[in-house]
Amino acid sequence: MKNAYQEIKTAGRYDLARALPAETKALWLDALKSSIPVKDVRTILDLGCGTGRFTRALSEAFGCPAIGVEPSRAMLDVAKEQKSNDFSTVLWKAGQAEAIPLEAQSVDLVFMSQVFHHLVNARKAFEEIARVLTPGGYLAIRNGTLEHNSKLLWLKFFTEAQKIEDERTPSAHDVQNLVCNQSSQRFEMISHRVIHQLFAASYAEYYEKISRRGLSALIAISDEAFQHGLEQFKQWVSTQPAGVAVYEPVDLFVFKKA
Repeated sequence: MKNAYQEIKTAGRYDLARALPAETKALWLDALKSSIPVKDVRTILDLGCGTGRFTRALSEAFGCPAIGVEPSRAMLDVAKEQKSNDFSTVLWKAGQAEAIPLEAQSVDLVFMSQVFHHLVNARKAFEEIARVLTPGGYLAIRNGTLEHNSKLLWLKFFTEAQKIEDERTPSAHDVQNLVCNQSSQRFEMISHRVIHQLFAASYAEYYEKISRRGLSALIAISDEAFQHGLEQFKQWVSTQPAGVAVYEPVDLFVFKKA
């Protein structure tokens, strides 16, 4: 699959299409803090930070500096442009999970949001994560899992995108097994929960977000397939009740380094 996020125009669409309401971010941060003691975290790595939609929030929630690392220069440029004037506790770096540009044992929490299925070499990535984590440090993975693909309403209208998602999305067992058993590093899973997050306040907003084509699976399919699916999706949305919010399930895994 082509790299979906190399173009600056695409990165800008992603920032709008994947924007989360403030209450949804708060929900995720509360979930993190329920598993990870704030006092244990002095530096955070937001690995695969994209346009930085969680980076600042993580820094504020844990009251410490955060480092956003992202392989796409275009995504990183959007993050820097939109966030640079907002806070000084965030550092942006170009890099990928398999070669993290940080010193050993330099962060206490690694946060990965919707990154797992994009890893080029997962085992190498988790070795790198273990390298940069302090002893007893935490790894938090926020990611969709195969068990919940059927609950993503928009996916039913884009056959090619659904094939991509079904092939690349890990199961919950895949995530736990790879981190805890297949990696040469020692991690213990301390919590796993499914969070039903608010994605859009109405079906109209839901359609608007999907129509921006900021999701990687939609970027990867042909223009014809996207337009055909979008027309069907629009028709379906028009039959849905007004004022009804749309929620989507996303898994949160928290691991601790031995």
